[in-house]
Amino acid sequence: MDDLGIRRLTEEGVVHDHVHFQPQWGRRLNNPRRLETQLSDQDLARLLALRGDEDLIDLGSGTGFYTDRMAALTTGIVYAVELQPEMSDLYRERGVPTNVRLIPGDVTCLSLAPASADVACCIATYHETEGRLDLQGLARILRPRGRLIVIDWRKDPESWESGPPEGIRYGKEEVARSFSPYFKATLAQNLGRFMFVVAADREDTQPA
Repeated sequence: MDDLGIRRLTEEGVVHDHVHFQPQWGRRLNNPRRLETQLSDQDLARLLALRGDEDLIDLGSGTGFYTDRMAALTTGIVYAVELQPEMSDLYRERGVPTNVRLIPGDVTCLSLAPASADVACCIATYHETEGRLDLQGLARILRPRGRLIVIDWRKDPESWESGPPEGIRYGKEEVARSFSPYFKATLAQNLGRFMFVVAADREDTQPA
């Protein structure tokens, strides 16, 4: 368990590979320290590179710490997709911006309408998916020239001081390769002390 309380879930005594941040620790997700150890406001704005009117998807929005920051960068809608209702309840308690829509859902099986967003962003959630983001669904949901951005904990030992167990982390090159054939990676680099970012464009021609 790290300083944000991430641990492996068990059910009926069986340890599962799918990892979730526990709802009882949800308020820790609002710790401003995340701006230093994970993703700063400046880097978020730089990576999103918005005009200011785009519709966004926050994949694994949790209690809305980064969703709020996305919402402040656009007049469009931010779809906050979150699997655990307790997290969304904590977000509601704190107050949800008027341009945010809370969407109960699994980022490995998305149900948003086709061509309903311009950019999808997954921050510190990818390691919880077993590398199974719904890429085909995202390619359908994102408009032409849509972009996908994944920011997560690095796999190299130098980054193990903070974040989830090393056994459930992914390397940035591995993530970039996994996007094909639905997205083409345009950026894969380390971000700060602990994180990486992979950015990709929606492929114009999608597999049948």
